[in-house]
Amino acid sequence: MSNNSFGLALGFFVTLLLWIYQRVRMPKMRSLAGYMSRRAIKNEETWRFAQRFYSMIGIEIFTLLLIGAIIGGFFKIALLESFNFQAIALGIGLIIQNLATERELKLQFPQKPEQHS
Repeated sequence: MSNNSFGLALGFFVTLLLWIYQRVRMPKMRSLAGYMSRRAIKNEETWRFAQRFYSMIGIEIFTLLLIGAIIGGFFKIALLESFNFQAIALGIGLIIQNLATERELKLQFPQKPEQHS
């Protein structure tokens, strides 16, 4: 692997473009593309909400990661140039993205309590 100052910047850029594309053209429900969880695939409304929210959070996270990688490359900031740091930031970003989406689904679509007869 070539060692350049921009680390994962190209990967972040490509992923950012994918999130933007997903935001514009939503994947079909139960396809391999898109955010899938029990809450997200409950019905068409939850699916659409989850896809919009997940892509919005992804765009924000990957924009920040891309900016950080570019700044690190231009200004030779060792921490921001570090491939390992960028990979860890990517992992944390994806975890935050999933947790935020699940939290928002839970808030927007609370489960109705089961009726006991």
